[in-house]
Amino acid sequence: MVEQKKGVAATRMLDVDDTHAKRPRRGTGPLDYLVPWVIELRLVGTPSVLQVQVREAMVIGRVDRDRLAYPDIDLEPFNAHLLGVSRQHTAISARNSRMTVRDLHSVNGTYLNGERMMPDRDYVLRHGDVLMLGRLQLQVIFVLTPSSYEKNNHPYADVDIPMLGSGQRVLILEEDAHVAQTISTVLEQAGFTVMMTTNIDEALYITEENMPQAVVTELILGNRSGLDFVSLMRERGGDDMPIVVVSGVVGGYQMGQAIDAGVDVFLSKPVGVDELIRSFTKILPQMRQ
Repeated sequence: MVEQKKGVAATRMLDVDDTHAKRPRRGTGPLDYLVPWVIELRLVGTPSVLQVQVREAMVIGRVDRDRLAYPDIDLEPFNAHLLGVSRQHTAISARNSRMTVRDLHSVNGTYLNGERMMPDRDYVLRHGDVLMLGRLQLQVIFVLTPSSYEKNNHPYADVDIPMLGSGQRVLILEEDAHVAQTISTVLEQAGFTVMMTTNIDEALYITEENMPQAVVTELILGNRSGLDFVSLMRERGGDDMPIVVVSGVVGGYQMGQAIDAGVDVFLSKPVGVDELIRSFTKILPQMRQ
């Protein structure tokens, strides 16, 4: 159990030799359009994971109640003071399909993939990057992004959510509240009626009361598989109901299992909003009123 320290007077100065540290390359591109992102910050060397929904600038640091310091993402429960994390250490921002990171003149500096960042400069943050705040390391994992252009090597284009649906019911089966809410927001903007649940039993109850016209499901649901739900839906007569998998499980074997079980579309995380929209454009003719 991690002990949380309160009322620390100052950031602990670390003995860090960064004489030969290189500056990371800066990214380019417009940064003024706010878009929804869901990311995970995985504390390297521990099982701890922080999930964050980023819509605008968020400060990463450590709470210090004596100094009235309350960052948006608090690392104090993870020995942040001892590891040299400042109260307001780093900021991350999500704009126009770009995630950026900025050092806020921290005492011990912020490193991106081992290279020290210059304070007050934005650097592009990508899926899998490692941030080091003082000596605390965070791996950044993208879960939901506005655009998949970097993932799929497509030219960049602004994200557009067209009006596809006319109230068709979509059931989202997903344990993660941030992921479920982001998918729900996108589909509602696209004209669908959304129902959300976190477990298979409740999903089955919902389908008995009000059968959806499409399903979006994760594969990993506690100690059960989303494919169990897919099979049950097919057995209950939903042979032609489109089913979309949005999952962190990747690999040809898992995808093959999903297709064999009757999944229509398989999207692996990180998933772009544009991918989700293209998938629903594809399955729209199958969604019976």
